[in-house]
Amino acid sequence: MKRFSTWFAGPLLLVILLCVDAFAQVPAQTVIEVPFEFVHGSILIQTRVNGLGPFWMMLDTGADPSIVELGTAKSAGLKIAASGQQGTAGGTDINLSYETSLPLVQLGSLTATHVDALAMDLSKLSAALGRPIGGVLGYSLLKARIVQIDYPNRKVRFYSSAPACAGAAHSHLPKCTTLSFRYKDDILATGIKVNGRRVIANLDTGSNGNFQFPPAAVDKLGLGEDVAHASASGSIGFNGALKSREGTVHNVTVGTISVNDPKVVFYGKGMGMDKEPWDMRIGSAFLKDFVVTLDYPHGRITLAVP
Repeated sequence: MKRFSTWFAGPLLLVILLCVDAFAQVPAQTVIEVPFEFVHGSILIQTRVNGLGPFWMMLDTGADPSIVELGTAKSAGLKIAASGQQGTAGGTDINLSYETSLPLVQLGSLTATHVDALAMDLSKLSAALGRPIGGVLGYSLLKARIVQIDYPNRKVRFYSSAPACAGAAHSHLPKCTTLSFRYKDDILATGIKVNGRRVIANLDTGSNGNFQFPPAAVDKLGLGEDVAHASASGSIGFNGALKSREGTVHNVTVGTISVNDPKVVFYGKGMGMDKEPWDMRIGSAFLKDFVVTLDYPHGRITLAVP
């Protein structure tokens, strides 16, 4: 019996030591939490640039790269390109953008350096939101991060690894649906259907709408009759006014979430959306009821019911 005990104790001790060592190798989850205000369907976060501020900046997954307001760029002493070019955002006005870089960006305890950006006039956006907007935090800040937008609790969280319910292994949970995406100028997500037809969707937190369709998608999805019954509407983009029509479609399904007769917006030609790589844009009017996690390194989006 003594020999058996000696033989058993040796491997058992080895297993315990290996387990302890394995747990020691797992890095602790790091979470940075930043509050935000939800103003007219836009996520606004207080942000410091080069130690100045705080400035109100919009968190916009549809912006690439980030944007800094011209006045803010000058007050922060940023180097701005001498010549500008017309941006590709929605709107019909001329609004030149100038290449620059943000040496230091601070959101709460999150610090980022050398963030690519464009400097441009955001006065129309500021007027639409009812407060001065110092910039837009977009792909150049978010691209290597795991970002969670907790709409109901007005928190943005940055994780060092994907939290529970944010990975494909959890997509079967009834309160959690996971989509795959690739990034090419926009978040291009799969796993979405419109009237039963698969579409490529752009998840855009910079949009305060529900579901929006560019002109090419109207033809592709056979939505002409829906457009005919829609009423005229409008909004403000980075390049000024956007004319559109507001109506409904029969059904939109996002992962396991199905919505019948949702309100949608149809954009006409010449509104800066004639060559979009996506069929439908998903905005914050739909996302506002969910905890949305964007895992940029692994190309996953999770929508969870809190």
